[in-house]
This record gives sequence, structure tokens and C-alpha cells, in this order.
Amino acid sequence: MKKIIPANATWIWVITAFFVFSNAPYAFAKPQKKQGGPGQENADPLVNAAMKNMETGVWSVKGTVTAKKPIKLQGLLSGEDFDLSTEPGTKPNTPLREIAIKDKAWICSDGETWHATEPNDRLIYNWAHVPIMADRKLPPFEKVGSEQRNGQTWLHVRLKVPEKNINPKELPQYWLVLDSQGQAQYVGHTEMPMYSQARKEVMYCSFDYAPAEKKIAPPPLGAPVDDKAYGFNDIEQHKFEWKGRVVRLEVTPKILESKQIGEDTYRGFLKDTATPNHYGVVEFPHDALVKLGFLNKIVSGAHASEDLEKMGALGRTEGEPVSFYVQVIPIGAKPAARAVAVGARLVRDPDGSVGYTWESNEKQTAKLPSAPGGSDKADGDLVNRGIEKAKNGDLDGAIADFNRAAELDPKNDAPYYNRAQAKRLKNDTAGAIADYTKAIELGSTNPAAYNNRANARAETNDRDGALADYTRAIELKPDYARAYYNRAVLKKEKGDKVGAEADFKRAQKLDPELIQDPSNRNAEEEPGTDPKSAAAGNKLTLLDGKLTLDIPPDFSRDPDDPKTPKTLAAFSGPDSAWGTVLRGTHGLTPEELDGYLNKRVAEYSKGFKWLPKDSHLQWLKKEIVTIDGRKWADWSFVPVSKSKKDYSHNPVYTRNLTTSYKGQLLEINFSSNLNTDPRLKREIDGIVDSVHLEE
Repeated sequence: MKKIIPANATWIWVITAFFVFSNAPYAFAKPQKKQGGPGQENADPLVNAAMKNMETGVWSVKGTVTAKKPIKLQGLLSGEDFDLSTEPGTKPNTPLREIAIKDKAWICSDGETWHATEPNDRLIYNWAHVPIMADRKLPPFEKVGSEQRNGQTWLHVRLKVPEKNINPKELPQYWLVLDSQGQAQYVGHTEMPMYSQARKEVMYCSFDYAPAEKKIAPPPLGAPVDDKAYGFNDIEQHKFEWKGRVVRLEVTPKILESKQIGEDTYRGFLKDTATPNHYGVVEFPHDALVKLGFLNKIVSGAHASEDLEKMGALGRTEGEPVSFYVQVIPIGAKPAARAVAVGARLVRDPDGSVGYTWESNEKQTAKLPSAPGGSDKADGDLVNRGIEKAKNGDLDGAIADFNRAAELDPKNDAPYYNRAQAKRLKNDTAGAIADYTKAIELGSTNPAAYNNRANARAETNDRDGALADYTRAIELKPDYARAYYNRAVLKKEKGDKVGAEADFKRAQKLDPELIQDPSNRNAEEEPGTDPKSAAAGNKLTLLDGKLTLDIPPDFSRDPDDPKTPKTLAAFSGPDSAWGTVLRGTHGLTPEELDGYLNKRVAEYSKGFKWLPKDSHLQWLKKEIVTIDGRKWADWSFVPVSKSKKDYSHNPVYTRNLTTSYKGQLLEINFSSNLNTDPRLKREIDGIVDSVHLEE
């Protein structure tokens, strides 16, 4: 096949380095084999001819790539085009499938929806393509033997080396399919080690190839349901009837909110024209919102229309309704469906095929929009973007960014540390420990890596390992009060009262607010402790002194960000705990408070589907309360295991307080995030309970 210069990974045969490896997987059967002797003629022309023949046509490929774990790969190759699936994918029991045709590419990770991706992201293509890549200088091969398979002659050849003690299974090997004249037709099978410069490791591949009758085609969408324009209510009501089908959606010209929800996917909050006061969300690929005129430029993060206008990103605000085509993906049994935008214009070709394009003046037959141009893929940018996604609750998106960053720079500890943090939030304790360990092995001197791994180890009852980690964290940061405190708790559990008391005293000296009485301190405070006194600290005033709340010393106020003017204040606490005070993200009257609470409860209950199967979101509060004569929505939650009733040591305890202030939303949010200390939960309650708002 034609040589392709990989855009994101470089693969080379292991010709010298593979000599140090042994016991490579080798499960290819060899029936009716005839040995080839040393007098056999040179095999190189046959290898070159087989590869040359595979430059054209469509070829099926099926096999595995194995490093630490095997990855199954199968699909089609045709020159630079491909349709390949790998398993495991990003979701359990669902292969990841990618299609690339010329300058367009699509990816599907959930088995249902397709999104545009970059055509030069050819990692899995390289796995299958490099072994049969023609037009390159090959080392010499020697014949090993031949065999008959389904009436065909298969010639076995392998790399020729002078060394006599080399395990032949470690050498690149081919099984060439010959015609009746002994000429090579194609490579039927190959086994070889390859070195991935991106992964900095040797991977073993084993692939079967064969001519394929099936052609590589774009993701099938088909013609629209009809030529009518519909609204969000229509999509919800007909979601099962229209499952997987395309409809034309018509909306008002102004976008209400833009939010980045994936590496190259954005969500637009829009109002339709079909039903009064009916709103909905649509998923858009890459720059589709710009091409449709809703935005002037692509923006990351989540921004309401007011913010977009200040940023110079808001497109049209008035004019004629806008219509485009969306694919309908049902969600559950209730009237809810995803609307995935596939194009702005319908294209009907003379051969009867139907496609969609984002261009208004260019005839195309692509089923999805053109793949985006090059974007910054530096591992540092990916890590930072992943951190932002995690802060916004998109843990799967964050982990995907950290995965990619680790692949691009496997010697960097930052992607592994941050991926560990995200895995802790997903209750994947074992995965978090593995990633903390990898970060440490790569030379991380971040004391938090040891402290957080210790917390995770303590959760798995590895007390000795946790104790060693707390000690190492203290060695790296001698004034690490929380590590002293955590080690004290663990020592007390192990019966080391003297050691525990010494650590409690040291923690108290470094941070007097961390503990109040080290002589009788338990892992958590005694019942009856006043959370308000525990949280007492600096009194913060906002809204010209009308809003006050008590912020404890272990929470610090973040610098104001001009990009988020609706955030009156943001706070950072221990072990990535956080808090925010928001105002004016949208209008809210006192009469709408009940509906707002119900909406948020439903959204969060649905949004935490990433929790393990044996866990659920426990709502601790979701009620309307009266504080100083004003109605507030008081809502709090924590993920819990179905087999446990005690959530005191669980992460992600979150408390929210919402009210209407001068016709606008005013909301206070605080979360423990990764921190599992029961004291922090009471501290958060103390902050929220201290809130006072005057008219």
C-alpha cells in the first residue's frame, strides 16, 4: 500500500531492539508446511510485489496489536482511506470506529452517533498499514516454507539475520498468497514487533489481510424524514419513530448558550420556531456553529449569549429563522432525544445518493461536515483542557484528553497525575492508584501525588502503603499540614497513639484551624460539633455588602476572571475542593424557584451516569427553605455505594443554595471534590449555613 507519513505517531520495525524481547505471542497455525532450505532464492521481490499489489483496491484486515494488553482491530483499508474498529473502545463493550475518506473523517464511540474528527489522526490506521506499506527500502527476507490453505499456496518468509540464537518468533514474518505461477498476490498474514515512538514501547501485531468486495463509505444517514421544518417538541414526541433518521430543525437566529462538550464537539442552546417557548440543545461538530452564523469564532468552555457578545464571538442576533439537519438519537423511555447536527444543506447526487454539507455554495456528498483543520495538540494544552473539563464535570472528556497527552508525551507525569484525580472522582480507586504510581515512577516530586495515593490506598485498606506515602509527602513538603493530619488519623487507627499524637500536634502547629484538640481527635469530629464554628473564618461581603458568608482559612479566594463576569467569587479548598458564587447567569423570579430546583435535580441525576454500576447519586437535600424571610432552594448530594449507608468518607459532597435576587439567579455552590474528610463536609455546611442576604 502507498506510504503515508503518520501525522501523530511514528512506527518503525524493530530490527535491532526487538532482539531483547522474548515470548512474543505466536498463535498462527501452520498446516501442511514444507520447509524451505538455505538454497531457496531471494524472497525480497515477492514481498515487494505483494505490498505493491495492495496499494490499490479494498482490503479487509483483522487481528490484534499487543503491548501490555491486546487491542482487537478489524475493518477495511483502501490506499489512504480506512474504516477501522478497535476494541476495547472508550466505552465498555462498544468498539471505537473511525472512518476516513480523503480529507474527511468521522468517529463513533457509542455505537450510535458520528462526529467529525481530524483526517490526519491516523493512529489505528498506522497499526494496520505499516506492515504492508510499499515503496520503502526493506531489509532482506528469507523463505521458511510453504503451505496450502483453501486451495491457495501461502509462502512463509521472515527477516534474514546472521545471528543463530535469535528466536524466529521475534522477527518480522509474512505469509504471502501466491498464484498458480508462483507470483505474489498479496500479504495474507503478518506477525511482527513494531516500535511506537509515540508510546515509547514495542508493540506486537498479528494481522490477516484479504481482498474485500465491500467499499469504504461515509457513515450512513439516509434522506430526511420529509421536507418539513420541525421543532424540539416534534423531535421528542417522534424520537422512536425517527430513531437514527434525519430531520430539518428550524430555530430562531440567536444562540442562547454555547458549550464545548468534547474535543471537537459543541452544544448549542437554542429556541425553536415551531412551538412557543420551547427550547432545546443540539450537538455541533467543530466550526458548524460558525458556518451557520450563530458564532463569529469557535470558543471553548460554556458561555451564555451575553458573555459571547462581550467576547466578540456572538454571531447574528436577529433576522430570519435558521434551519439545518439533525440526526435523532433517542434517550431512555421518556420524551427526550439527542439532536446531532449533520449539515446545513441537503445534497442529492445524480446517482440518487443523499448527503449533507455545511457549505452553502459547494456541492459535496459527505454525510457529515468536513473534518476540522489542524488544532493545537500539544500535551500541555491537552492537560490544561482536561483539567477544565474535569472542573465542569466532563470526566470522560477529561480522561480522553489526559489519555492523549500521555500518548504524546509518555515521560511526562502530569497527564497521569491528573487522570488519577479524575478516576478518583469516578470512584475508580484502583485506576487512580495505578496512575498516581505511574506519575511517581516518572519522577513526580508533587507531594500531593503521594498524599492522594495514600488516601486511595487507605480506602483499599493498604494502611502500610498509605503510611509510607504520607511520610514521603511530608519529606517532600515538611510543612504539609494535611499529610501530617492524615498520617495521624492512620496511626491512631493502627494503635500508634504516641505517633498519632505527635503528628496531630505538628499538624496543629502548621495549621491551627486544621484540628482543634489533637489529644482526643478522631478521624472525624465528635457528634454534636457545631459546623458553623468549624467553618468560622473570614467574613466575605459581596453585592455591595448585602451578601455575606463565612469562608474558613483553608479556602482561598481565586483571582477574579474577566472572562466569567457572572462569577462573583470563586474559591479553592484542600485537595481540589472548590466553591463559587454566581449571579445573573439567567433570569429567575421567586415563583420560578420550585421549577428551577426540580430541573437541576433532574439534570444532576441524569448527568452522574458515569458513576459505577453499584453506586448512585444520593440526594441529601432538595427543598425550598426560608432564610431571613427569603425563599432559597437548598440542594445537596453525594455519590454513594448501594451497599453502604454511610457516605461520610465519600468524595464529591456538594451543597448548593439558590435564590432570586432582583429578578436574576443568585447561587452559592461548594464541593469537597476529591477530598473524603468528613470534617470538610461539615465545613462546607458551615459556609452555606452562614449565608446572609439583605434586600
